[in-house]
Amino acid sequence: MNGLTPAPIARGFTLLDALIALAILAFGMLALTGFQTKLVAQGTEAQHRVDATAFADELLNTMLVDNLNSGCYTLPAAGACASPVARASTDAWGARVLAALPGSPTATSVIAANQMTVTITWEGKDSAETRTHTVISDIR
Repeated sequence: MNGLTPAPIARGFTLLDALIALAILAFGMLALTGFQTKLVAQGTEAQHRVDATAFADELLNTMLVDNLNSGCYTLPAAGACASPVARASTDAWGARVLAALPGSPTATSVIAANQMTVTITWEGKDSAETRTHTVISDIR
């Protein structure tokens, strides 16, 4: 022998390393879960904004094509409407908006000073948050 004493054997050190690695992995997975939850909520909010934009664009374009009956495209109904088909189309549009957006949405369209203003509101992720989308277009 060379006169050296053998080093003491470290028992359980690998088990401790594995437990620490698992704890770090668990915290990482928890953070990813929170990130995924926020991502889904933001994606849903973005979809609601896209829906509101598409609905407003649809009503404005319909009114611009049929601008002789522009009074038929106001919500709530205001003034005389010579076309019952246009009035029914506008009422159906309002019903689709109310069905597509969360909470208690509202949809209004007003014509004043040769401009049409479409305003759509709905509740955000918290019922205390109200989202509003307003589009204004000139009547040609």
